[in-house]
Amino acid sequence: MRTSSILRPLRAKQTAAVLTTVALIVSLAGCGSSEASSEEESTQTAGTTAYPLTLETPYGSTTLEEAPERVVAIGDLDDALALGVVPVGSFKPAGDADELYDYEQEALEEAKSTSPIKEIDKLFDPYAELDYEAIAALDPDVILAASYWDLEKSYDTLSEIAPVVALPKGTDSTWENRHEVVAKALDREQRGKDNIAAVEDAFSKAREDNPEFADVTLNYAVVYPTQVTYMSVPDTEASWFFTQLGFQPGPEHGKFGKEYPKDVVSEEQTSLLDADIVVIGYHSLLEDGQREKFEDSSLFQSLPAVENGTYIPLPEGHDSSIPQPGVLSSLDDLEAVLPLLEETAPKAS
Repeated sequence: MRTSSILRPLRAKQTAAVLTTVALIVSLAGCGSSEASSEEESTQTAGTTAYPLTLETPYGSTTLEEAPERVVAIGDLDDALALGVVPVGSFKPAGDADELYDYEQEALEEAKSTSPIKEIDKLFDPYAELDYEAIAALDPDVILAASYWDLEKSYDTLSEIAPVVALPKGTDSTWENRHEVVAKALDREQRGKDNIAAVEDAFSKAREDNPEFADVTLNYAVVYPTQVTYMSVPDTEASWFFTQLGFQPGPEHGKFGKEYPKDVVSEEQTSLLDADIVVIGYHSLLEDGQREKFEDSSLFQSLPAVENGTYIPLPEGHDSSIPQPGVLSSLDDLEAVLPLLEETAPKAS
């Protein structure tokens, strides 16, 4: 299970960019001084959203009459916690985790100091059908579903329970857009803007500290239980993390597309994964032996990146967050993965 605590001691070899990232995670999670003035707290929590607020989505519209207190987050837990809001219900972290990741737990504990809600009463299985009765039983004022993948199917039922926050029609599904729409609904617009700026600054600092990344190609894929998915298609959210650090996709990236089945890497296409650096994530729901079968295959072992020692298996738990970034998860991913990239890049040049 992913246990990347934002408070654990840092290795001496970690760069200034990583140290800055840790500080930003603490700051965004609200882990500042408990002696902040009431004026400062007001700046952090009181917003400028005008209510009633009409929430437009591709599937209909609902209206928030006032700033919500009881929030259910269907896929948007990262956004809520980064904004200092404790939801009454949320999906569990992706994969097989039964509890929050450490960085989420840290943000949750700090948010409790100012939130009227002190505990997440219910964690839902993200892979199961939505339990509408359980969601309704939480008596939510609003349901955050900006990143929920099956909202078209569930919107009508959810909107009968409470107003639903989702991206307006025609809005690209990026982590920035999702965070902005959630922040506005929760009356945290300025904090949302500050969060986005902090993430952008952290990646900019990491990129500036590692200019050699711009001369290195990198291919990224995730091994799921039923397929291997190529994640380095340019101008996609899945490729955002590594693109922001300055890397370029491998030479054969044009052979793959954004959506299924064009994003599937067949066994015969394994050679197309090669680049100066090859990064592979392994989903937490893989059966025993699936990772070993992939890594030990002759096609994978024959990749120049594997032979040259520039293959990076992602640390456990980061397979799901990197393809769909959030405010807190992106900084946590950066802390975990940047040192691996810094160590590997010189071998690729």
